[in-house]
Amino acid sequence: TRVISSAASYFFKIHVCMRFNMYIFTFFFFLYIEFILNKLKQLRYLDIMVRKDVSIILVSYKTKDLTRNCIKSIVEKTKNISYDIFVVDNNSQDGTCEMLKEEFPFVKLIENSQNIGFGAANNLAIKESDAEYVFLLNTDTLLVNNAVKILHDFLENNRHVGVCGANLYDENMNHIHSYGVFLTLKRQMLKTFFMFRIFFPNEMKLMFDKGYNQQNELKSVDYITGADMMVRKSVLDEAGLFDERFFLYFEENELQYRIRKSGYDIFINPEAQIIHLHGKSPKENERKVYEYRKSQYLFLRLCYGNRKNIFWIKSLMLFNFGMNIFKYPKCIAGLFKYILNDRV
Repeated sequence: TRVISSAASYFFKIHVCMRFNMYIFTFFFFLYIEFILNKLKQLRYLDIMVRKDVSIILVSYKTKDLTRNCIKSIVEKTKNISYDIFVVDNNSQDGTCEMLKEEFPFVKLIENSQNIGFGAANNLAIKESDAEYVFLLNTDTLLVNNAVKILHDFLENNRHVGVCGANLYDENMNHIHSYGVFLTLKRQMLKTFFMFRIFFPNEMKLMFDKGYNQQNELKSVDYITGADMMVRKSVLDEAGLFDERFFLYFEENELQYRIRKSGYDIFINPEAQIIHLHGKSPKENERKVYEYRKSQYLFLRLCYGNRKNIFWIKSLMLFNFGMNIFKYPKCIAGLFKYILNDRV
């Protein structure tokens, strides 16, 4: 009987210890699970915290030295804001990509096998960016001050503004083209038929506004030049990215036309200052003339065209282009073919 009683007591104590250990294990197990969940939450918040404020996007094409100097100015002048830099190279084949990998390993480089154009190249980087804002900057620019921070803070404090840009200057700090007014059918007609200009003085005043902002005004404008556009990413989600039918020229006009139609304002902010080395990129040639004129037609057709007026838009542009047939014969012949074959 004593043996049985001792065994029973022994097993009872073992049972109690096991139950006690199980309770202890369960307690610490759930404590550990809670610890892990909190860590995961912290990591999630950390991921949000390390998300960059601005992605600065450069599109390069045979501008190796300009691209180097532009990035140096960004690093030197940009303070108190988190940012990353994307460079989309349109098959420059001038050593740009090698230079970036060697001198700026932190730059996020996208290498294209061909020149896909300005808008399409920007779209690639915009899709890769997870920042709240994107700053589209030409490679032939140099920051004068903390322009990235200034433009970012302006958009942060003015939620109705979708796009803003800086005052642009030449190498001698003279004001140059920083913004513009949209081309309209009326304005294109006045450009083509000079004799009617006297009847539209207000339109002429707008047309001849060079966008220099010499009064250093903070003001609403039709569009910011494509050399320096700070855009809210959510606005692009709403209005769409660059239309890739534009290879070069007018793509920023058409995008900002859509942004304005979506209800957002566009501002020039003179506090931000940038040097634009205009004309330092590859020189104008007949191909560039073709792309400019083609994009001019595309802008009018996409923004104002419909089945009722497309005949008049085409006629107006064909007449306008035809005046340069002797200066750029191959270019104008190509434009005639493009417009006549274009279907709305």
